[in-house]
Amino acid sequence: MNIAPEKVVGLRFDLHVSNGTTDRQLMESASEANPFYFLVGHSGLPFEFENALIGLDAGKNFDFTVGMIDAYGPLEPEAIMDIPNAVFTDQDGKFDSENVSIGKYLYLEDEEGQQHRGKVIGLGTDTVKMDFNHPLAGFDLHFSGAVLEVRNAEAEELAHGHVHGPGGHHH
Repeated sequence: MNIAPEKVVGLRFDLHVSNGTTDRQLMESASEANPFYFLVGHSGLPFEFENALIGLDAGKNFDFTVGMIDAYGPLEPEAIMDIPNAVFTDQDGKFDSENVSIGKYLYLEDEEGQQHRGKVIGLGTDTVKMDFNHPLAGFDLHFSGAVLEVRNAEAEELAHGHVHGPGGHHH
C-alpha cells in the first residue's frame, strides 16, 4: 500500500536542520522501536513533508529537504516580545522564577483567549523576553529514514483527524 491522503504512516527518521550559516545538526529522531505515526493530510506538518512521502510504501527509504519557506518560514522579529514581569507574578507579587527561566517554553493567553507557546530567551529587570516563533522557523529541514508501515485509517481516526495508538483511542 502506498502513502496517500488519509492513510496512517509509521516512519523511522532523522531530522537534521540548518539555517544556511551552520552545518546540519540533528534535531530529532524516531527509531524503529519507537516510530513516528501520522495521518496524511491531518498531521499539521508542512505540506512539503507529506508531499515528499506520497507514493512510497513500507520498506522504502527517503532522503529529502524541505526548505525554510516551505517548512515553518523565516524567523519573524515581531514574534519576539518583551512581556512585563507582572504577568509572571503570583497574588503576592512574587515572580515565578521556578517556571520562568531561559530556555523554558511557556503558554500565554492573548486578549482573545488564544494560547501561544513561547520560549523564554531573556530575563530583564522589568520584562521577560520571549520568542513566539515556531522552534523550527528559520531552518531548512532535512529528513532521512524509512517507511515502516502504511495502513488505511480507521473511521474513528478520520473523524478525529489523528492516529490512535495501539488498543484504540489515546488523547
